[in-house]
Amino acid sequence: MLREIGDREAAAKTKDIDLTVGYQGEPGAYGEVAAAAHGGIPRGFASFEKLLEALRDGDIDEAVLPMENAVVGAITEALEPFAAFVVEGLELVAVAITSVPVRLSLAARPGTPLAAVKRAWSHPAALRQCTHRLAQMGIERVVCYDTAGAAQIVAHDASTDAAVCSRRAAERYGLEVLEEDVSDKEQNGTRFVHLRMADHARAQVSLAFLRTSSMTATGRLDVLTGATLLPLAGTAEYPVRMWVLGADAARLQALAPVRDVQVISLGQPAAHAAKITPPKQGTEPVVKSLPHATARRAPTVVEVGPLRLGAGARAVIAGPCSVESPEQVMRIAREVASCGATALRGGIFKPRTNPYAFQGHGLEALDWLVAAGKANGLPVVTEVMAVDHVKAVAEKADVLQIGARNMQNFDLLRAAGRAGRPVLLKRGAGSTVDEWLGAAEYIMAAGELRVILCERGIRTFETATRNTLDVGGMLAARSLTHLPIIADPSHAAGRADLVEGLARAAWSAGADGLIVEVHDDPARALSDAEQALVPTRFAELARNLALHPDARLPLAQLRAWVDAIDHDLGVLVQRRLEVAKVIGDSKRQTGRAVLDPRREAAVRRTYQEALPGNKLLADKLVDLLLEAAKAQQSIDE
Repeated sequence: MLREIGDREAAAKTKDIDLTVGYQGEPGAYGEVAAAAHGGIPRGFASFEKLLEALRDGDIDEAVLPMENAVVGAITEALEPFAAFVVEGLELVAVAITSVPVRLSLAARPGTPLAAVKRAWSHPAALRQCTHRLAQMGIERVVCYDTAGAAQIVAHDASTDAAVCSRRAAERYGLEVLEEDVSDKEQNGTRFVHLRMADHARAQVSLAFLRTSSMTATGRLDVLTGATLLPLAGTAEYPVRMWVLGADAARLQALAPVRDVQVISLGQPAAHAAKITPPKQGTEPVVKSLPHATARRAPTVVEVGPLRLGAGARAVIAGPCSVESPEQVMRIAREVASCGATALRGGIFKPRTNPYAFQGHGLEALDWLVAAGKANGLPVVTEVMAVDHVKAVAEKADVLQIGARNMQNFDLLRAAGRAGRPVLLKRGAGSTVDEWLGAAEYIMAAGELRVILCERGIRTFETATRNTLDVGGMLAARSLTHLPIIADPSHAAGRADLVEGLARAAWSAGADGLIVEVHDDPARALSDAEQALVPTRFAELARNLALHPDARLPLAQLRAWVDAIDHDLGVLVQRRLEVAKVIGDSKRQTGRAVLDPRREAAVRRTYQEALPGNKLLADKLVDLLLEAAKAQQSIDE
């Protein structure tokens, strides 16, 4: 029934049953449902102001506030006091978003006929969700502080008034449901944000409050960031005021570079830089002429065996440019699989600028490629160049690739879309983002929805590289589409010495994956020798990307993998101690206690989430960090 879209999967497995979670309303309210979504003890408050005060004063551990409803949009009754507290300096973080399905029932005292009901009580936001239905029934709307509170009022009143509330609330207070659902929209639901004090938790959801006197500063902000904009009423000083869900504060400031734009961030999720925000969900596509590729929906996940791309799942596809022999592709498949690659690439047909250059071994090479993939547990990705080849290749390959030269070969796109295989679509060297998405639309319209977009560089006036990797275009595409996007640093660079840097850049920018060319003897390669990584260089790249090696990798390389991780751990511990000292100095300056048991509990939860199933190790690490921090800051027990 409930769907959590915040990044709290690990936390959900280990619910904190002692957590007190506040909500606005009486028992039976939709807020109570949201408060109980992740465990803990729900506690109701008469107003949103009282709720936020309780969170500020430490009377509760967490608060849930309704932010957006599918029928009426922003829930201003909650968002206005929320904004006021944040502007006044209350430091909060958003730790989750919970979506609660809403069915607003019309309920009255038992025996009350529907025709006798002339007035309906409820929270103003709930009444706005059923304006037309109540008007059609000739029922006047009466505002009260809560949906469940409305049921309570009607239950204690001897009149024929009704309440607009959940069936759960109606049954709790002994009312009879006269109409099951009076919402103006069938698929109704409300999104609640879970808030905690910044000192006691870490952010899991990007959320910020923005205000400005410029009426043009926020134009197209939702399209450019993929964020959900929740506008509030303007004031004389700030005509534009809004909550922004799903975009970090730095990006908002950069996209709205007006001097008086104020962005108050409620913190950013860890590793936020490694995520690209998808378009917000809704009913209309971002681009109406591309209903499949730009549909407002949850990120698409393309999964083939161990290969998984999209919605936070990231992977590396690797292998030779051309499949040259059974032995060659088997050797390289073994190398890339041992370094953590989860799919094998290899060309059997090679589109070449020179008609006399090596064109590939054709369908015979497909058998070599598939055999190498099966022997190493890797699905295979290979390019199709003609409509006549699609059926034969699709019978054996796991993913069909459409190369840059064929991005607008519309007959080929349609044929690939009918083949029943996922399609990896490379961007043309001279194509815009809109044209790239248009090509994806051809494939999806033909029936294949599992499309992987691949940025492989565009043609510019620069001659130092083969192409120019358009990281900006990749980011721009993400705000328009739900499809996974990967990058091809090999074709973008055209030079092996640049591949690793471009790969790390695309990965850091938030690419869902990479496709990299690897050859164990580039000097003898039959195509694109100058851009292929040797296996040892690929292993180094895999270490930098934190891929998972397996036991087939030589022991010396596995040890190098561990050494690199140990070095990174040491650097991170030192950085943490330095920042903790700054926090301690700040607390001393304001007269606050340096040690905070609630903050310590939040740190322990963070480590337990990062080490699921290993609570003992998580606690020991936190104990060591606390001991080091106390020694550094000369804190007595």
